[in-house]
Amino acid sequence: MIQKAIYITDYKIYVIFKDGKEKTIDLKEFLQNSTHPLINKFLDLNLFKNFRLEYGTLAWGNNEFDLSPMSIYNGDFDVKENINTDIFSDAEMLV
Repeated sequence: MIQKAIYITDYKIYVIFKDGKEKTIDLKEFLQNSTHPLINKFLDLNLFKNFRLEYGTLAWGNNEFDLSPMSIYNGDFDVKENINTDIFSDAEMLV
């Protein structure tokens, strides 16, 4: 279950799980490869940035798109480069 999430840049989101595990995910490739109109519409960064945490799951729109926390936890969307997360304040975190 995701406890906190922070939008970083582009299609990257930093997440903290309830057990303390931290991940930075990048959804650009996933969104670009999707043929489903309810999913690929979130290539619009203004829409993408408006995610929320719903019962520990990242969700977008009006129940249009969400990601399995287990897929994120298992590394399906991991970023390949390191990102400095020290620049984020608690005010930017979704709880």
